[in-house]
Amino acid sequence: MKPLRDKSGTMTILQSGAVIAPVAAFTVSLLHAVVFCFSFLIITFLTVLLTSFLPQRIPFSVRIVLYSVAGSLVYIPAAVLSVYYFPQIQSGIYIPLLSAALYLTASRNVFFPRRQLMKTLLRNLMPECIAALLIGALRELLGSGSIGGKELFAAPLPFLLQPAGGLILLVILLTTLAAMPGKEAPDADCL
Repeated sequence: MKPLRDKSGTMTILQSGAVIAPVAAFTVSLLHAVVFCFSFLIITFLTVLLTSFLPQRIPFSVRIVLYSVAGSLVYIPAAVLSVYYFPQIQSGIYIPLLSAALYLTASRNVFFPRRQLMKTLLRNLMPECIAALLIGALRELLGSGSIGGKELFAAPLPFLLQPAGGLILLVILLTTLAAMPGKEAPDADCL
């Protein structure tokens, strides 16, 4: 399996599969996508920041457990802030899934070198948020015929509001990105 890589050679988080299920199932509207990005950025940033202080001499199997604990602890303030700022959106299981994405923290040395933590985080996380916002807006527009809750026209593709519709849009987006110059072609296993 050859992973998709960005120009710096690192695999993007969305393409790695760590956030595919939450994006496909949860981002049924632009507001849902905003809540997803808000929670995703808080959970990932704080988890990576906390775990960056763990010494590398700790065995990898122990670090994985510590990364999971850190992600679970960071989920608590992310959930509280999400409910406070977006009380109309219930995230169910999808936002907690982000804190369980061990790939993000287990590979943090690849994605987020400590010397350039903030710059690397932004470079790797912002494309994921932009993709989630795009998918949320498209699903709302084509699935319900509205944007931002304002009805514009009759919904042409209501199946896009189902998780399978989100997965279809996500695969189309990833395939389009992979077809752009400078990207490697994805293996079927990568998606």
